[in-house]
Amino acid sequence: MYDISLYGHLTFDRIFDGFKKDNSVGSMGNVWYHLNNVNPSLKINLEPTDIGEALILVNREKVERASVANLNMKSRIPLISKSKWSHILYLNELSDVSFISDIKFGVVSADICRGKSLKNLDVLKHIDFLFISDEDIFMDLNELSGLVKQGVMLHYKGGSTFYNKDSTQFSTNVDVLDNVNVLGCGDMLASCFINEYLKCYDIEKSVKEAHNLVSNYLGEKK
Repeated sequence: MYDISLYGHLTFDRIFDGFKKDNSVGSMGNVWYHLNNVNPSLKINLEPTDIGEALILVNREKVERASVANLNMKSRIPLISKSKWSHILYLNELSDVSFISDIKFGVVSADICRGKSLKNLDVLKHIDFLFISDEDIFMDLNELSGLVKQGVMLHYKGGSTFYNKDSTQFSTNVDVLDNVNVLGCGDMLASCFINEYLKCYDIEKSVKEAHNLVSNYLGEKK
């Protein structure tokens, strides 16, 4: 059994940090990297369903990033493996979501990215945790949290708010750092939360520890 299986998008990222250019593996690659960084002992399975490319611009002064992407240049149906946790990137842009109903074991989470609104809301009944940034909200979050099994984590510059399925919520606030590269912070937060939750199965504790890890990482990278 794997600890974590990653499904969904794998991208070749062309990144401009100002005029400084770099290439990187994005989407699933970001989550894989941060999971390995936070816990090298994890057994991680990689099953990309869509391979694409992205062009990304980072603005450190405003702590922002923007991108254009062609996420579904190649597509396939993945093999499903028994795992403690299955994480799917990016739910609203997948070319085919039919494989999700075949994940029968462990916790299932998914991430929403900038782009299309999620049209097939029925797929959310298979999702325990949904991650979404304030830039990508496409419907009322209390309503959205009622469609998943456990809840929705809304993340933004100053922290996050977790919306439970029963419409209760709690917020975690963090200091906003200046002059940092925020690219991949959502994937980093999801990775840290997944790792912490698998250790304690406590949502609020896992959210707070995930934010601490992200803040420390960004502070070290300044």
